[in-house]
Amino acid sequence: MLKSIFVATLFFNLLATASAVANPLALFVEQCLQYQPDLGQDKLVSFQSVEQQAVEFEKRTLALNNINDRIQYYRPFANDSLNRQGLLWCQLHLADELYALTTAENTQRLIDQLLQLRPPYDQLGQRLVAIRESQWELIQKSKLHSAQASNNQALSQQQFTMQFNQPDCVLTNELNADSNNTNIEIRIAKYLLKQPNEHCRQQAWLAYQIRAKDKQASALALIHQLQQQHAIAQDYDNSAQAQLSLHDLTPQLLTQFLASQTINLDIAPWNIANALSRVSNSSTIKPIATDAFLQKIFESLKALDLKFEFITVGDARVDHSKIDKTTSPSDSQQNSLSDTQLIRVWHQQRLMGEIFTYTQDEQHDPLNVDSQLIKQTVIGHQFGQYSLNFPSQLTNVKQQQKLINALSRAIVSLAQGGQFYFLTNRAQNTDAHAIATQWLVHYLEQQLNLPKLSKRHQLVAQYQQQLWVFRAKVSLAFYQYKGDFKGAQQEVWLSHNQSLSTAFEQSFGLPWPNATDATFSYQAIANQGINHYLPLWQTALAQLIIAETPAQISPNEIFDLLVVNETHLTLNDQLEWLIGLPIDPHSLIRRFKHAGTTQE
Repeated sequence: MLKSIFVATLFFNLLATASAVANPLALFVEQCLQYQPDLGQDKLVSFQSVEQQAVEFEKRTLALNNINDRIQYYRPFANDSLNRQGLLWCQLHLADELYALTTAENTQRLIDQLLQLRPPYDQLGQRLVAIRESQWELIQKSKLHSAQASNNQALSQQQFTMQFNQPDCVLTNELNADSNNTNIEIRIAKYLLKQPNEHCRQQAWLAYQIRAKDKQASALALIHQLQQQHAIAQDYDNSAQAQLSLHDLTPQLLTQFLASQTINLDIAPWNIANALSRVSNSSTIKPIATDAFLQKIFESLKALDLKFEFITVGDARVDHSKIDKTTSPSDSQQNSLSDTQLIRVWHQQRLMGEIFTYTQDEQHDPLNVDSQLIKQTVIGHQFGQYSLNFPSQLTNVKQQQKLINALSRAIVSLAQGGQFYFLTNRAQNTDAHAIATQWLVHYLEQQLNLPKLSKRHQLVAQYQQQLWVFRAKVSLAFYQYKGDFKGAQQEVWLSHNQSLSTAFEQSFGLPWPNATDATFSYQAIANQGINHYLPLWQTALAQLIIAETPAQISPNEIFDLLVVNETHLTLNDQLEWLIGLPIDPHSLIRRFKHAGTTQE
């Protein structure tokens, strides 16, 4: 096959080899770049049934998919440019292999046969068709990833200085105090909090949004051009139309949806710090050991036929006691999570997978809650694995919510394990994962009767949602635009200033005269494209399910249908069972507003 990244990766390979012994991440990158899957199309022999060929196909592509997941797992640990570049080239290498696989003649024959079968085989065929149609030519894909990397690097730079044309806007003491601080995000946040003059705050915030504009402009223009060319090649009018078609939406429908999610906070971004400082933050709670809080979660999940087995490593003892026994968290060392490195998750009598737990060292680690997929569950091939990090104590409601969210993501990922990776992995099945996770989070919060977040945290959530809504509108305008961004056509793009300024004012109460500059303020416009709106859509769907599912459908039934989904129902089938017709996009948008999701 064409190795479009061979020259580019050769140099990195030599560097990685030198440091592989001392750097496990470099070793992983080197092994990834050398990996060539044994796709063995000749193994899909004619005397096998199509179902057997599908299982063989899964077996021979699983290693490639596992390595792809491991790239995402390692990404937070890539703390220098060489390792980040290595992971990027690794991702491109695997994408090249996937391109060769999906365009192979024998794969096309298998897809055609799969489409004639029952679920889940026909669904696998449909997913492979979608993957094939989303593939880019290798050279074009390399250009796209390079432009995205350039844009990300420009935005991640911290070496900027704050300079003011108006002497009245200078806060001398704060600037002197921060003279050795290279983190521009911290400095701008402090300035917006301490500057009493709103005009000065506004000018500082607007300048911060375009801090890397000169470095980003060519990369963003190239990304737009490549996406537009790819859409036209697929017979679409623009790239927004092409990407939205994958979700049965149009630019017009997305405009309606974003309008339904718009609320005027009447607080401009440059005033949010001051507004938050005046709002109560009284959600403090009595600190609770994370072990004890997890025990409460596990007890709440018993009603969903979930059981948890603690595997304790230390003195060569393995503890197989399960949480469904009548014990309290302090009954014995057996039920303590303090020494637990592994939790096995069972649903009914089926082992779904394992969660590796890591209690953070308060003296050395940032106290945060996080979870990350290690390996996707694929029935008949492998059990899933997830990692879960947390501090030893939870001191506020926000931490409790984060832990519930992290554990819910892990459980959903382990539970949604079908026969085929491409039908269950979160990256390929984002809607199902997000909606099921949000439903499970809501269920747990109701069971645990968590106190409400403080008014300050509620305002933060509302502000973040409106910023997301506005940026989704910016992405839509950017990818609907069909012209160039320089020369005579530049004025056509800049004419969007008025509509985007109005969109900004609808959320924040004040206009942004040069609102097209918002394209330079966030990475997602380059990386996610038009799909920046998706989390808003998924949240609205989850809230609609929570609001409109009939009371006679039990949480256990919802869990089996929405999370486990052994009958391989499509999302539309699930929605029809839970909330009833109509479920076309136009009707859903109307139902979102009726259900009051914009008030959340």
